[in-house]
Amino acid sequence: MNQSRMRAQKAPDGSVWTRRKRRISRLQERISFIWQNQNRTLKNWHHGSGKYGQTITGWDEDRSGIRTFYRSDILRFLEIRTRRINRDTTKTVPMFAKLRTARYLKVKADASGVTVGYSGVAARIARVHQFGERDRVAAGMYTDYPARELLGITPADERLIQRIIMDNIARAVA
Repeated sequence: MNQSRMRAQKAPDGSVWTRRKRRISRLQERISFIWQNQNRTLKNWHHGSGKYGQTITGWDEDRSGIRTFYRSDILRFLEIRTRRINRDTTKTVPMFAKLRTARYLKVKADASGVTVGYSGVAARIARVHQFGERDRVAAGMYTDYPARELLGITPADERLIQRIIMDNIARAVA
């Protein structure tokens, strides 16, 4: 029951979860130059300053990595495109795809009752989202999450559980 609601991105009361926060990436388009007699092209570049002077840092397409070049080492600029590009980089995949699997969503039964929940890191993630708490996303960085009720019992679920229990008791007595 809870797994199907999580797949549908809905709370037990039927309301839709708050969507992910929209993320917009702002990029400088492209810069090309000659550095040590090699053509270099950087995407998403920006100016900066280093230990030995002014720098240009960006994604080097040839080396597939972020590189920094001192402007004094650049022989000649071939092309400078300063147009800014805004891209929506918000994730579109459903939230909590792993948390709804049997590997993380644990069911424990004993003489006193049944427990459905998480343990370890999965429990921390689920708790933060269940109650809308603040959590650390990186060293020194925190974010507030909206409440997204992952686990819960609706009145229909409660009636179904009562019916199953009563049927099992009736079968055991008969």
